[in-house]
Amino acid sequence: MTLIVALKYKDGVVLASDSRVMYGPTLKRDQARKLEPLTENIGTVAAGLVGAIDDVLRVVKEFCSSRVVTFDEVVSYLSDVNYKWYEENYKKLEEGEAGPVFIVVSPERIRRIFEKGYSEEAYDYACEGSGRAYGEYILRNFYDKELDVEQAKDLAVYTIVETSKMDPSVGEDISLLLFPKGGKCEPVDKAEIESIKERLVPLSRKISEAQLRTVEEIVKKRESINDLWKKKFPIHITDPKFVEVVIKICGKYPPPWTNLWLEALSMYKKSVDKLLECLQKGS
Repeated sequence: MTLIVALKYKDGVVLASDSRVMYGPTLKRDQARKLEPLTENIGTVAAGLVGAIDDVLRVVKEFCSSRVVTFDEVVSYLSDVNYKWYEENYKKLEEGEAGPVFIVVSPERIRRIFEKGYSEEAYDYACEGSGRAYGEYILRNFYDKELDVEQAKDLAVYTIVETSKMDPSVGEDISLLLFPKGGKCEPVDKAEIESIKERLVPLSRKISEAQLRTVEEIVKKRESINDLWKKKFPIHITDPKFVEVVIKICGKYPPPWTNLWLEALSMYKKSVDKLLECLQKGS
């Protein structure tokens, strides 16, 4: 349960992760280290079972420290080790659990590695974990290929912070690694990350408030349309089925519209989670 993010900027790649670990449905701790430099200019981050990630990375780090390796060699070896772990342990996994998913980066490349060893190239950005749907939405709307390093760090932090507001499995304790072109991997210290978060608070609040205002404006205009329509065409009434659904969700009609919107988003996420779980069982 997490959100991991990799995105390219003009002069390299930034790798980011929260550090939340879930124990059952309610107990959460922000304690996991999920970012790992494998060489001076290759690194990885993982989402999934902490023990499985540790098992896979232990083997991969031994491989990387024993010889000079290329990016493709690391991806190939990690893919094989991850698939081997899955083959040996998938029967032990509980319902809803899956093997780890990795993102491997260099200053020029980003590649996803899935639980069964398959990997694919990401040409601009990638994110994985329980908060992926939210992370993808944010990156799709804000990512730009011409980001400089400061903008890239801001966007990586913003993506995780905003996702944490919608997904309780994602925390705000964030780690960042930079992979600049022509240089070595550089960790971003906690003080700078906290400074970025503080700087982004007004932006985050402004965007959230703008979204809520938009919803409220749509609702008001819809009611005005209904009123005008009723005067011209008296047969038009509010759909009783819609009212019934709203009462089930919020307990009354008319509801607090912003609460209904947020609850609908939460229900949509649960539906997507269930659909993904069903598809994974059938694959």
